[in-house]
Amino acid sequence: MKLLPVILSLLPLALAAEESYRVFMDEQADAEHIRRVVQSHIGSGPEVKCEYITLPAACNTPEQARTQARAIECGITGIPVLVITDEQGPFATLPLRDLTAEKLQEARANKDTSGRREDAQKHRFHAHLFLTMAQLTIATPDDQTLATCITECRALLQHPQATADLRQLIGLRMLYPALMEQYKRGYRQGVAHNPATEAKLLEAIAALEAARDINADTPLGRQAFAERERLRAARRKSRQYE
Repeated sequence: MKLLPVILSLLPLALAAEESYRVFMDEQADAEHIRRVVQSHIGSGPEVKCEYITLPAACNTPEQARTQARAIECGITGIPVLVITDEQGPFATLPLRDLTAEKLQEARANKDTSGRREDAQKHRFHAHLFLTMAQLTIATPDDQTLATCITECRALLQHPQATADLRQLIGLRMLYPALMEQYKRGYRQGVAHNPATEAKLLEAIAALEAARDINADTPLGRQAFAERERLRAARRKSRQYE
């Protein structure tokens, strides 16, 4: 029984050991100054797991996109910032400019609030969306990456966090162009139009129409309508030469 007070006294240390930290800063930041500020609050040593991440100003490479997606997943809206995580993921983002012991204590006390799961789901969704769009646009994806992105687009469309506006964006700006790219690649090495390319074209058209039908009166809806009419006219014209 005498061991009980000792065990209870060690419990906060055990819980704290489960935490890890991420510090996001911009490329112009004084990294050493930031490191000193952070360590003055969370300590230093092998038991303190803290990663310092420089956010790129541009997004021109897959690696830059992945770094920015990590920030989005943490719900970051400004930098420099300290992110506290546990085994369930990030639970607090604290701007360094007003970081105090009280703020750290408050963040830990409130980490299990009812909205944490919903916030985490929202942030992961937006990070997933950002990264998939980057994979489609930063560089020409190879066939396997393109197929993976199409699968990811379909998953994003079904995500509970996907609003009507976002579903229209995903359908028109991501899924439809990706399917059309697969359709065009079906003609490589002089392959003529065949059942496989026809099926892929119809798949792309279905994605385009689905995006249009979410709301035909939005700017994206009108663009989808115009693109569908363009395809219709092109199909009619092509049949004249068959």
